[in-house]
Amino acid sequence: EFTHIPTSPHSIISHHPSPKPMLHMTPPLLQKLCYAGRLAKGNTIIHQVGPRSCRRRGPLSLLPILPTHQTISRRSQHNQNQHNSINELRGPTSHDLTYFRSILSQPDRSILTNLPPASASESRLTPNSQEEASHNLARYNEDWTSHYHGSSPLVLRPRSTSEVSSILRYCHDNFIGVVPQGGNTGLCGAATPFHDEIILSLEDMKTIHNLDMHSGILTCDAGCILHNLHEYANQYGYLLPLDIGSKGSCQIGGNVSTNAGGQYFFRFGGLHGTVMGLEVVLPDGRVMHLNMEIEEDEDGTIQQSSTHRKDNTGYDLKHLFIGAEGSLGMVTKVAIACPALPVSKNTTLLVCDSYKSILKVLQTAKEELGEILSAMELMDYNTLHLVQKYGCGSNDSGSRLLQDMLQSDPSTQQSECSRPLFLLVETQGSNSDHDTSKMDSFLTRLYDCNLISNGFLAQDTKQMMEMWSIRESCNPSVARAGCVYKFDVSIPIEDYMDVAWEVERKLLAFMEPSDLAVCVWGHIADGNAHINIVTPGQYEKDSALAKRIETMVYDSVLKRRGSISAEHGLGQSKNEYLGQIKEKSVLDVMTTMKALFDPHGIMNPGKYLPRSNTK
Repeated sequence: EFTHIPTSPHSIISHHPSPKPMLHMTPPLLQKLCYAGRLAKGNTIIHQVGPRSCRRRGPLSLLPILPTHQTISRRSQHNQNQHNSINELRGPTSHDLTYFRSILSQPDRSILTNLPPASASESRLTPNSQEEASHNLARYNEDWTSHYHGSSPLVLRPRSTSEVSSILRYCHDNFIGVVPQGGNTGLCGAATPFHDEIILSLEDMKTIHNLDMHSGILTCDAGCILHNLHEYANQYGYLLPLDIGSKGSCQIGGNVSTNAGGQYFFRFGGLHGTVMGLEVVLPDGRVMHLNMEIEEDEDGTIQQSSTHRKDNTGYDLKHLFIGAEGSLGMVTKVAIACPALPVSKNTTLLVCDSYKSILKVLQTAKEELGEILSAMELMDYNTLHLVQKYGCGSNDSGSRLLQDMLQSDPSTQQSECSRPLFLLVETQGSNSDHDTSKMDSFLTRLYDCNLISNGFLAQDTKQMMEMWSIRESCNPSVARAGCVYKFDVSIPIEDYMDVAWEVERKLLAFMEPSDLAVCVWGHIADGNAHINIVTPGQYEKDSALAKRIETMVYDSVLKRRGSISAEHGLGQSKNEYLGQIKEKSVLDVMTTMKALFDPHGIMNPGKYLPRSNTK
């Protein structure tokens, strides 16, 4: 229960040891929460993976650059003898299934398909019924938002880089489309087949190879779950610098391939700065080790690996694959630099009456918290109202916190500018007394300047987790409320809320307020806003409305010189806009790069680049 405390506003600087009951200082005072075998070296060394007698190493031989006007067409039926040009892609057949079964070490586990067996002998090797197989395929053919659906009849789950190489080399030679897939938590359809391409999932490549205790560089397979990497690094005194809401199911290879940002982007920077090395399989099966030295034994187990923080020997090619969404090749191993695990953390939730106050709080945080400021997450009133309704349970402390934050009746909030805004601020440092003093100074200054109307300060790890659970409940809560039209954009910080407010006004011109909820949350410190337009109680996507909303949002973003993709990528939802927002010279170079690495166009066809530029 909250207890009223008649004290001065400056009492916020006194900290009490946990556990204590919840203490509540009514506005304008702050509220404190008191819950209780081979060596591959260098940037450009490549070897062909296959039978050991056939493996070779050598410099990257350039593939022919294709004319950008060549067409990639689709064929529903396979004819093994008809490959007259590189223009044709096809889906997999039972004949292909026979080959994949021959090169995979555990075919019964690694192959998921509803294709008919090529022979009676193979029929005995396929224990699952067609109906069961189709049911199991469904989760790979649909994205997290349920907006994108594919019809792939075949999922391959290789267990090694060698198997990935053999698969891609075969698909390259036979013009079979391939869709790389990680944890399938993306929001732009990048990991969902367009048609009947093979889905290449790395979920069985999940070995954490080592963490260099001196450099802090962690090396792992691309299929490792992000949360597992956090736990592994933590036990050795390190912190994985990437943290996102889907960390319980997303994979590090997918994070790298979409250049995921997350809440600690402001503190640690993006993956272009923290990824030190990559192992990548090219579409023709060749393997590149980019600033990653690997020594394996005879069965392919890594005995030793090495990655350098500094390596200035040639083009830094790994950056081409960070954020490329599998369009140039398949990331199979990642080396990422981890900072030391912080000794001290402080987390506070603040309530502001206006966005003008939010901007002042942001500046004050930079001035007062400085080097220990790690995250600033903004959530608007509509978002937390849905979190309260669909997210936190009715009896937990997170729900009680929400009740105190959302004191006003939503029906009285007539103007978007009059609704309160909420800010989660976290610090991480190495000295508890020093960091606590800085947080106290920050909060005192906010109160003295009347920048906040309410606030909560966590007193232990449990409270911090409950605060973060509110933030991480935003996405699943709006999904439970109705159909969600999602947008991940970068906006100049000064105009951060203006896009959502402008879109809301336009939508209310032809929609009833009860049929609409425009929700905003995101990483305010770097200008990344997640704008979610929800139709409460209506769970079917309205294609006409979706297109109308999309035009409104992107027009509003672009006129403010923002970006239509901040951290979720392009996939098949935004790729067609590149022709409108990129200079022709830039798009021409991108198209040339695609043709260089993937001349047959097998990698993630129909994604990333505009389809007109990959023909």
